[in-house]
Amino acid sequence: MRQIFSHLSTESTTNTGLAAALTAIGIPLSHQPIAQIAGDGIKGERTIWFFEPASLCGKHATKDMIAAWNDEAWHMKNPEHPFAYIKCALANREKLVDKVKHNIALACVKRRGKIALIPMNASPQEQDMYLRNI
Repeated sequence: MRQIFSHLSTESTTNTGLAAALTAIGIPLSHQPIAQIAGDGIKGERTIWFFEPASLCGKHATKDMIAAWNDEAWHMKNPEHPFAYIKCALANREKLVDKVKHNIALACVKRRGKIALIPMNASPQEQDMYLRNI
């Protein structure tokens, strides 16, 4: 087996969101694109994505884009850069998914042609209030 970690560098990441963003702006995966690592204190497995040094068009250096990803203010300084849009979209997706995970499910109750959406954590008194109004 050849050594695949000889090129562990600033052109690799364990962040799959970042890996998706890099490929979206045309930075190709390297000849050894992925490694699964287990052990050495790692809980479960870790995936490492490896990239070429720049995008196919030559406009985007991988190291620079990884640095931009890790800079909280970069997208504010470069609001029209395609990577800024991607970074914000993926951050928004993460927040939306988190919101859904912490959201309270609603029970849909139909009665006499009317519908009530009752929070699943509603107290019996709150449930009665909703049900009296349909």
